[in-house]
Amino acid sequence: MKILTAREYEEILQQGLHNGEITEHSDGVEHCLEVQNQWITGRDRAIRLRDGLHLKIGDFYNQDRYAGALELQHKASQPLTLSFQLRGYVRVRTQGIGNDYYEEKAGENYLFFVPETQETEEYPAQERLQALKIRVQPHFLRTLISSPTDSLPAELNPLLEGRKGNIFHRRVGKITPEMQLAVRQILQCPYRGITKCLYLEGKVLQLIALQFAQMTERDCVAHCNLHNSDIECIHQAKAILLSDLNNPPSLLELARQVGINDYKLKRGFRQVFGTTVFGCLQAHRLERGKQLLAERELNVAGVARAVGYASQSRFCDAFKRQFAMTPRDYLASLH
Repeated sequence: MKILTAREYEEILQQGLHNGEITEHSDGVEHCLEVQNQWITGRDRAIRLRDGLHLKIGDFYNQDRYAGALELQHKASQPLTLSFQLRGYVRVRTQGIGNDYYEEKAGENYLFFVPETQETEEYPAQERLQALKIRVQPHFLRTLISSPTDSLPAELNPLLEGRKGNIFHRRVGKITPEMQLAVRQILQCPYRGITKCLYLEGKVLQLIALQFAQMTERDCVAHCNLHNSDIECIHQAKAILLSDLNNPPSLLELARQVGINDYKLKRGFRQVFGTTVFGCLQAHRLERGKQLLAERELNVAGVARAVGYASQSRFCDAFKRQFAMTPRDYLASLH
């Protein structure tokens, strides 16, 4: 396996820009690098939303038959990073965090703070890698949250207090349906200029809130009274809920079917899945509606009824919120 140093990587980048294998362009909000060579195809998007708040979206395919690795030396200014791995996986080893590699896998999200560390990242051969990363400087975080609070992840308290803080890398959990929605809306942003910047900033702040909520809820699960049997009941409840999207049971009936009370079901559902019972149901209804639209066997009204919406207009409104386009726009995009 060839391991590139940060200096070698920078030299390859400059050479690619010179010979046309790498092109760059900007629309005033987003700076994008497009890569097309014998080893890698894809693009890297960097968006500065505010001082101390940046968004990076990478989507690459490693065409090489061999895995590659990159050595990085992070500066003291390396920000707090929220990472949402959308496709593929990366093996990482960070100085000061254990002695072995850990993985960042598709479908999961992470929070890490690794200033002044040396890091080695391994990329698998012939694999598509797509990740969305939010980079937050401590001074911007303090503008959002004025002081440390018990309802936030404990790792953030030193940063909120203006102290350096310990390095850490934490697997937060699965990317929830609400997170998936915000990510899709970012990737499919239909706006330009200042409207684009404002829209993306709102979605990024939403993702920050959702990840912090998931972390605190997971911490709560670790210290609450949910037993293994309760967690099994909650997973069973989700399976029942999604087995009939058109006619799901009420919350009370769902709780009765799995053998726990409705309060524990509501609280436990959010703790285990990071979303509400209704939020989970709606996300899956809309995903199923999107599939049915693509099959083109039903019109929009028929799809709305098939996934449990009594009103076509409510289905269309919910569809647009989730996918940043109307059902008719989605149908047109299939051409």
